Amino acid sequence: MSDSCLELTNRQARHIWLERQQLAAPPCGKRQISAFVDRIASLGMVQLDAIGILARAQHHILWSRQTAYRQRHYNQLLQDKRQVFEHFSHDAVILPMSTYPYWVRQHQRRTEHYGRTGWQQSKEERQLQQQLLHHIQEHGPACSRDLAFHQTGPVDKSVHAWMRPRQKQALDYLWLTGSLDVSHRQDFTKYYDLTERVIPAAYRQVQLDDRTQINWLCEQALMKLGFANATEIQRFWEVCSIQEVQAWLKQPSMPIMSVSYPDTEGRVHRAFALADCEDALHSSIRPTTRLRILNPFDPLLRDRRRLERLFGFQYRIEIYVPPAQRRYGYYVYPILEADRLTGRIDVRADRESDRLETRAWWLEPGFRETAARRMKIHAELTRLAALAGVSSAGELPAVSEPPADHP
Repeated sequence: MSDSCLELTNRQARHIWLERQQLAAPPCGKRQISAFVDRIASLGMVQLDAIGILARAQHHILWSRQTAYRQRHYNQLLQDKRQVFEHFSHDAVILPMSTYPYWVRQHQRRTEHYGRTGWQQSKEERQLQQQLLHHIQEHGPACSRDLAFHQTGPVDKSVHAWMRPRQKQALDYLWLTGSLDVSHRQDFTKYYDLTERVIPAAYRQVQLDDRTQINWLCEQALMKLGFANATEIQRFWEVCSIQEVQAWLKQPSMPIMSVSYPDTEGRVHRAFALADCEDALHSSIRPTTRLRILNPFDPLLRDRRRLERLFGFQYRIEIYVPPAQRRYGYYVYPILEADRLTGRIDVRADRESDRLETRAWWLEPGFRETAARRMKIHAELTRLAALAGVSSAGELPAVSEPPADHP
């Protein structure tokens, strides 16, 4: 690695990050399944979430980058084509099937995690796991409620309301450690099958040593982040330890360079990038002026510290915040315009009235309500209505005043 350091402006850093997140160019309209897989592969992974205020996170994230995407396409990717699989990174995620050979160490790490947290497999639990595996082998894919045959009596929900059923705990163990995989979904319900019946042999039978897996995971994390420090590389997949990432940075498996960039307050941050970062910067796409309403679980927003450094945007999902303590609302969507996050909007699909309902929207300091901005927001709401399965974007009220404690 060269001793020289490439100095980026904050705006250049934002442009690199937006391009790596496929949000610099206008969204693609292609309907081909292969194009959806390419989107997932370019992002690395897409988070799964059950909340469907407009559309579930995985559908909204893919739609933001390829507006031909619809919910029905997901089972085509997962079940029909076997081009993606589900597992656990920072949360439940969708990954391209090509990642599977490099994900073996995640199965191993999850097994070790169960051991470190004191989760012990009793004889009874091992018997339950074998019972579940045998049932699935004989009867095909099953969900948790299909496998409740072992339950010996009612559970006292006043004491155990927080607990998952035993068969669900066993299924998660078998899934996270590699014996089962998600075969398909009905609505949001997962159906599990034996790994050998879900993961194509061409990917399942590849054997890579641990060093090869670490190299690939670090390379891909840095490539998809554009630039990153050791912690950001580690947190991208959450498959390597910070010590493994630091060791890789000292002896990288591909050429890298040092970069620096200022945050919105002028503080300088140091990071690493691929050696061709400067060339990529000159060829990068100037961000589109098209306005996007992003899902709260969009990968652009995942790392809140990075988000605030690059955009000066403080964001929190408030679904677990008591209503009286929420600053904005239960599930509020950030608004992206070109290379700035300019506001947020509280909108949901009212399926009884067959329209979107915008409860409120806010602009960040320095931005104001204009006729052009209202038109862009309404245009994006009209597009989102199609994704949400309603006929109308509804009315857009006047912009709301920021909360009293707005920084």
